[in-house]
Amino acid sequence: MDHLTLSEEVMIGALARQVADGDWVACGTLSAMPAAALWLAKLTHAPRAQVFVAGSQDWPFEGEWQGFFDAAQQGRIQVFFLSGAQIDGQGNINLMAVGDYHRPKVRLPGGAGSAILAYMVERVVLFKTTHEARGLIPRVDHLTACGYTPQLSPWQRPGRITRLATPKCVFAFEPPEAPLLETLHPGVTLEEVRQLTGFAFRVPDDLPETPPLTLETRRLLYGPVKEKLTLVYPHFASRLQAG
Repeated sequence: MDHLTLSEEVMIGALARQVADGDWVACGTLSAMPAAALWLAKLTHAPRAQVFVAGSQDWPFEGEWQGFFDAAQQGRIQVFFLSGAQIDGQGNINLMAVGDYHRPKVRLPGGAGSAILAYMVERVVLFKTTHEARGLIPRVDHLTACGYTPQLSPWQRPGRITRLATPKCVFAFEPPEAPLLETLHPGVTLEEVRQLTGFAFRVPDDLPETPPLTLETRRLLYGPVKEKLTLVYPHFASRLQAG
């Protein structure tokens, strides 16, 4: 069994830092790393955050998802984590199909409510568990959830895409400008990110490193956070073997 890599650890920490104390924060299905990040944030800098992980015993919403979508539309969810098979430099995501829709190279599972969440949740954080040019592209093949809608007022669209975290780096979204490369993970070079990113992005003059986890934060990740993950994401949890 392969262990969690340093880059994955750093990515979990980067996702956790998107949570502020007192936020209502959530992640959906197939979101092992965001789930770890939410529980880690709760145990560290955001003890008053309300954390909701789909599939966990703590999921409180009636009708499984209906109550959650009601809360999102009421403006009660401050942070949600979304991913996509394709993500572009506008923060658009594709969960529909790769290639021609009617004869796709790959048929994807569908949006599962991501479109409404991208519009209604205050801060939407995108994530990719791999950093590859085929997934981070100039323009998505099909638009599942729109990242930037300048024609809509804040009243019409209170939510926005704020970050994209990968095992290589963190991008900040500040449309209409191209994404800003906010931090590089330890051991990752700018040239590596350029080669593996299909969309254009800006680079600051002083590019900081993404902070690694502290010894205490690692202890929490490989201890109580792992225990929670085991009930929802057992395969991912089995990779948390502290070295």
